[in-house]
Amino acid sequence: MPYLSWMEGSQRFRHAITEDPCVLGRDPLACAVAQPTSGAVSRTHAQIARVGGIWWVKDLDSANGTTLNGLPLNHPQGNTLRDGDELSLGGWRMTFTEGFPSLDGVVFAERVGDLFEEVRPEPAQAMVLIRGVEMLYRSTEKLMREVDSDAQVRGLLEESLRLLGGDRGFLVMRTREGGWRTAHRVGDVQEGIGLSRSVLDYVAQERTAVLSNQPLADPRFGGLSLVELHRGSLLCAPMLDEGEILGALYLDRESAGRPFSRFDLAIFQAFVRQGSLALRQAMLHRRAMGQAEQQGELLRLRTERQRELDRHGELLAALAVPLRRIQGWADELPAVAGEAIRSQLDHLHTLLEDGHREGASDGMNLAGHPLPLGTLQEELARRWEPLVALRRTRLRWTDPPQGFVWVPSGPLVSALAGLVELMLMQMSVGMEIFTRWDQERGFHVLRLSLPQGLHGPVPDPWTQRVLQDAGVRWHWADQALDLFMPEGPDAMPEEPVRPLLGLISEDLSLLGLFQTVAEAGDLLLHPLEVQPPPPPLPKFRFLVVDAKGTADLERTIRAYRQHPSFATTPFLVVRSNEEETPRLIEAGATDWLAEGFRWEALHHRLQVLRGHTELQQRALAAERLESFRQMAGTLKHEINNPLAIISMQVEMLQRKYPEEVKLAKIGDMVDRIRALVQVLQKMRETPTEDYADGSSILKLG
Repeated sequence: MPYLSWMEGSQRFRHAITEDPCVLGRDPLACAVAQPTSGAVSRTHAQIARVGGIWWVKDLDSANGTTLNGLPLNHPQGNTLRDGDELSLGGWRMTFTEGFPSLDGVVFAERVGDLFEEVRPEPAQAMVLIRGVEMLYRSTEKLMREVDSDAQVRGLLEESLRLLGGDRGFLVMRTREGGWRTAHRVGDVQEGIGLSRSVLDYVAQERTAVLSNQPLADPRFGGLSLVELHRGSLLCAPMLDEGEILGALYLDRESAGRPFSRFDLAIFQAFVRQGSLALRQAMLHRRAMGQAEQQGELLRLRTERQRELDRHGELLAALAVPLRRIQGWADELPAVAGEAIRSQLDHLHTLLEDGHREGASDGMNLAGHPLPLGTLQEELARRWEPLVALRRTRLRWTDPPQGFVWVPSGPLVSALAGLVELMLMQMSVGMEIFTRWDQERGFHVLRLSLPQGLHGPVPDPWTQRVLQDAGVRWHWADQALDLFMPEGPDAMPEEPVRPLLGLISEDLSLLGLFQTVAEAGDLLLHPLEVQPPPPPLPKFRFLVVDAKGTADLERTIRAYRQHPSFATTPFLVVRSNEEETPRLIEAGATDWLAEGFRWEALHHRLQVLRGHTELQQRALAAERLESFRQMAGTLKHEINNPLAIISMQVEMLQRKYPEEVKLAKIGDMVDRIRALVQVLQKMRETPTEDYADGSSILKLG
């Protein structure tokens, strides 16, 4: 991270450039770095901005101009900045550095180069380099032998202490919330003592290894988070995995007479880099082993399920044999009892066929077909008449109208018959059932009026499932059973469809990762092209755009944001550079993830976006509710005014014509309207009550 530093008297001031652009000038409200007391500095004097990974300084038409290393800025777009450049703004001098300014490189150091860069070109330094490389090689070789990630965490810390001669050490990992968790520690350590959080935060922010031989006087760190116990010197380096902070390695020495050197920091930095790679390989190995175990478990479950299906089929086939025998014997029974038993045997055969069909089709729904109402009534009468005759009751049918019901390829008729058969068995001698057909909003309704004393239907789970899959609803009230059957496939209940996760990318290697994320979030992955398809489209919960796999990223985001089906959909851009973020947000993106994101980060980010969407929906619902309350208050006043006039006129007419009955009825209606107006008033004044599922209701009394 770059810094600006300047002197005010004997005190040095520093500013970490986190703004882009960073405006310099006299006005503290308009400038990130301000000098209010200097009259030679303009209100907005100059700005520093990052373009293509390079920092530029540009004069903002200031009165006294800006100089860079003593020379004026004469380029219209500004001049590039390099580490150590000096700027002068009307006499206000400051220094631009790529890292923390004013480090001496001995007591306080960071951003060291590789081992070969840190050794001076002298013969005496050759042995130092050889010895350092030898120690680094042996420690790294020992670390590489470990394949378990937990063992590597311990080995990484212990080998670094042996390599650098440290007294204590900590290996900390970054938590999902952005904090730190101690994974391993060695030496005379106590929880919370000796481990500086400010050092860890600085290392994570700057992404560089640091050396400090006087930690309590180090200007980069500070506050009470350093140490309660005085330590002589410390080293800390970040553990990076494809640009993402995994954790940090932290070690120190107790004695102030044993400082670390820049060469120690270079060795430490190289070792942590090698250790991070080894730890990453171990974590990938563990993940691969876990996936292999999951696939093995999945294969075992599939084999077990196939075995269960085979046993299921064998059992059904065995049940069919005695059923055929019983059916043969039932043909010799008397007419009424034999017909009732044969009807029940037909029902059992239907159940067996449905069991075979589900086992063969893996539970998939099959296509349906239209069935004439007359045919359906004949099928139901054929199944119900034997039971009615057996109970010596009567079933009176009316002629069915012309039309069809939509019947899935399954045992719907048998399920309808089974729903009513239990009620038929409750009937006493001489009772009658009356049926008639009706039509209601895409449904044909078969209404059965049953005698008093019969209880409503209690379907078994199989019957209930078949009726639900077929879109058939039933309603029991006032000794009447209404069966609502859909006229066509449009009236069928829609299957629960999982929300869609849209992905725009030309990189096919991302499909596997996003497929896993979609399954974890109960989503359905749907690849999309750079140009949005024409409407209408199904509802997308998220849209993910791959910055690396999309040619014109901003144009693609704008095109989808203008599409009516994606106007309110959260957009997540992955593999994006930080410099591109403002333009992407302006184009319509909601959030972004940098290069090297992991499965957990992607899944967590989608969950956060989902929470934001739900909050927006609740806010919109609250806004609509408030509008409804205001409308209720307006209606109350608008209704009360003419109502008062009507009431006065009615009262006057009642005095003049006391024998007129209609005037009394008008007065009653006026009182009723007043009661309704009071309900509107309650809607405006009474609060709402919220529930755990996010819904709210008005409390009217």
